[in-house]
Amino acid sequence: MHDVGRVPRHPPHGNTLHNLKGNKRMRAIKAAIAGAIVLAFAGGGVLLGATSASAATPAFEPDPNASNGSITFYDASGNVITSGNNLSHLFDYAVASSDATRTGTTKASTTFAFPDHTKPDSTTWFQSTGSASTNFPNTTAPAPINGFGARRPVNQAQSTEANLSALLGTTTLDTTPGYANIVQIRLKDSGAGVGNGTLAKPFWATDIQFDAAAGTWTQVFPAVVTSTTTTLAATPNPSTVGNTVTLTATVAPAAAAGSVQFMDGATNIGSPAAVSAGTASTTTSTLTQGSHALSAVFTPTDTATYGSSTGTFTATVNPAATATATTLAVSGGYLTAGSAATLTATVTGPGTTPNGSGTVAFYDNASATAIPGTVTAGPTGTYVLDLPTGFTAGGHSVVAKFTPTDLTQFAVSQSSPQAFLTQAPLVGACAQPGSVCTDTQNVTATIPVGTLVINTPYTASAPLDLGTLVLDPTSTVLTGSKPFQNIVVTDTRSGNLAWTVSAIATNLSDGGGNPNSVINAQNLGLTGVAKTSSGAGFTGTLTYTANAAANGVAPGAAGSAGLGGT
Repeated sequence: MHDVGRVPRHPPHGNTLHNLKGNKRMRAIKAAIAGAIVLAFAGGGVLLGATSASAATPAFEPDPNASNGSITFYDASGNVITSGNNLSHLFDYAVASSDATRTGTTKASTTFAFPDHTKPDSTTWFQSTGSASTNFPNTTAPAPINGFGARRPVNQAQSTEANLSALLGTTTLDTTPGYANIVQIRLKDSGAGVGNGTLAKPFWATDIQFDAAAGTWTQVFPAVVTSTTTTLAATPNPSTVGNTVTLTATVAPAAAAGSVQFMDGATNIGSPAAVSAGTASTTTSTLTQGSHALSAVFTPTDTATYGSSTGTFTATVNPAATATATTLAVSGGYLTAGSAATLTATVTGPGTTPNGSGTVAFYDNASATAIPGTVTAGPTGTYVLDLPTGFTAGGHSVVAKFTPTDLTQFAVSQSSPQAFLTQAPLVGACAQPGSVCTDTQNVTATIPVGTLVINTPYTASAPLDLGTLVLDPTSTVLTGSKPFQNIVVTDTRSGNLAWTVSAIATNLSDGGGNPNSVINAQNLGLTGVAKTSSGAGFTGTLTYTANAAANGVAPGAAGSAGLGGT
């Protein structure tokens, strides 16, 4: 036998769809594939069972009729598959890479098309049904399929569908390089009033190449991406209703950038979280009581390099714990060192807190170590610790802490601290009944030396403004009046020491550079001085002296004027 070239074998009656189901012929076709036998058919056509060529991009790609995008195949557990050895059932789910654009589509189906290099228009290739239409979205499918949006076409192939073995005998395959052993799987959407999904275009498509000798298939377009794995953890687990639970997804390889959508069943938990250094996380406090099937769906940023993956985790949420309250009573001779003392804690809560529902430990002075001894559970939620030797001398602050046996049933609680001073036992004469004893204690304290401070409100930028001076009738004296205000002397020195305040006038200048534009300080005086207030806390005597101007002193001569007080 020899290869006489490809002669198309058309299906009966000129139909464009044909599905071979004859069991005997199917077995013969499968045997021919497995044995790599070349069979000649009437009319000169041949079915070639050659091994697959290298996984190069098919010559007809990109196919303009597949402008909707590509298809991702999944197995029954929701894992992405890009190859397999079951030619009788290639996949369980086929999912479109993008949402449907036609309004009203609710179903999706798959067809198998056989490339023909003589027909540039791929819609004229021989096609046969791959799987019947099924409704989408498919909420009963495993994650991540059940988490795709309502407009994402999803087809579920039954166990007898997606059967490449049954279809390989329905047409003669093209042997042209770039076409050989290639089958294009198409996903089409349809719906009431939308049209026949089998004939619809554009469509979603992915190309596979089969190896007849090995009985395997491999996705060749779009190119197979690096698979990823996603693991999910939830902490704490179990948790309590209302508590915050942190969900952490770890994506491998860590170089795969993208986002993770956390889900509780089919419900999204928040928005997608970005993956950083291989991890993504989110928190939630809305998980209800019971068991939750959580999942983390990883979507890569670069879908041409990395594949998506899903991690799952079963979280348990317990009902909210019953609040408790703990009180503490200290009794006995605890005020004297060495005397027996008893610590009694009472634990209560809504309803009855049964004995044995937890333990109580007592702590002194914020120690992390419990006071040693055996705590006995008494009636009505009481816990008692007997201390035969009591407490040591000194200050004490004791608390009782209740820890429930079942943290999902009761909550931890702690008493208020009981503070007390334990004194050393009396000895000698002081220990005799009716004795009156004294104990002298020495007390020391440091008293600050104290300071003497004077404060005035006048500064160079805010001086005491006397206004416009008035010249007297003799044209010899200029006068102006304005009270000094808020001059405060603060004396914190001990011993009631004396102090004196003096006001000294210096030369008045117009601020210019002329040395003669000056009124000599000796020609300045203070008159009409009067005390208005001695200030709070002042018990001394305020005295003051008025100084008149020394008229006739030549400009520039030395002199001073002042106000004194004691």
